[in-house]
Amino acid sequence: MENPVTKRLLFDFFSDKTTVIQRTLIEEWLSTAENQELYYKYLDEWESENPVFRPDLDNALHAYQSQLDGANVFSVETESDTRQLPVWSLRIWPRFVVAASVLIAACWFFQKDLMYETLQSPAGKTSKYMLSDGTQVILNANSTLRVSRFGFAEASREVELEGEADFDVTHTTDNKRFIVKMGDSYKIEVLGTKFVAYSRAARKRVLLSQGKVKLQLPAGKQVYMKPGNLFTSTSTDTFDISVPAKPQQYTAWKDQLFYFDDTPMLEVTRQMKERFDIDVRIADSVLLERHIGGIYRAENPDDLLEILTELLELEVVQNQNITELHTQNK
Repeated sequence: MENPVTKRLLFDFFSDKTTVIQRTLIEEWLSTAENQELYYKYLDEWESENPVFRPDLDNALHAYQSQLDGANVFSVETESDTRQLPVWSLRIWPRFVVAASVLIAACWFFQKDLMYETLQSPAGKTSKYMLSDGTQVILNANSTLRVSRFGFAEASREVELEGEADFDVTHTTDNKRFIVKMGDSYKIEVLGTKFVAYSRAARKRVLLSQGKVKLQLPAGKQVYMKPGNLFTSTSTDTFDISVPAKPQQYTAWKDQLFYFDDTPMLEVTRQMKERFDIDVRIADSVLLERHIGGIYRAENPDDLLEILTELLELEVVQNQNITELHTQNK
């Protein structure tokens, strides 16, 4: 049987030229993972042929500043001519330019606060949110998610993540993509799926548990992930895709757990910094070589410090805002 969903039909769908029956046909066709991958392929091709105009606000601000600092005559340019304004206009336009430039600068500076709502999770706590499209998000401690205050755009549902979050993305009837921007030119694109995304300064990480994900990477690279795949990347722009033997170590935080598997103490202190926002330092080289294993519940830093003290026979010294770990003197 010939495939009813053709490239031309999908291009019409992307251009909002399809009927209700055609959109229903596409939605049913997208129920398989193979078709979702083909959908993304054609979507990328369509977007490259149909670029969306985006105003260059930096150049606009520069142009206003140039008028403030520039010549005595203000000109209005059109496609057909350039005409000089009358003398009375010269007295009014500089004031208008100053007001307009201040307004644009203020809007640019407060754009994210005006246009986006910041969902947060405090130190030591996880927070659950449901977005306007029904997508459920669990934010790890010290994490933020920026979402539009006025609902998602027509073309896609975009959010910005700083930290770590578990996403259960709702598949909408119009097949609108869900996009997670992770900074440093990393971006996740999905239709409906479940995954954990990690975006901090040192590294990026995505663990896919259900559905299919397309990752946009720096320098225009793209990676497709399948369920069970773990994507990891460092600040050096190198990345790896693997199938972890113990994926629960990347989701334990949702239950206030720390999952250690022969984990070096330096990594333990890094996780404590991320989870509880405390500065923990290892004070001697012997302790620096130690590793730890096990699954431990810790809802605050004292819980984990007590566990570490018993396991490794440590001494905890508080030095102002720094928590130092020492090997016990026997």
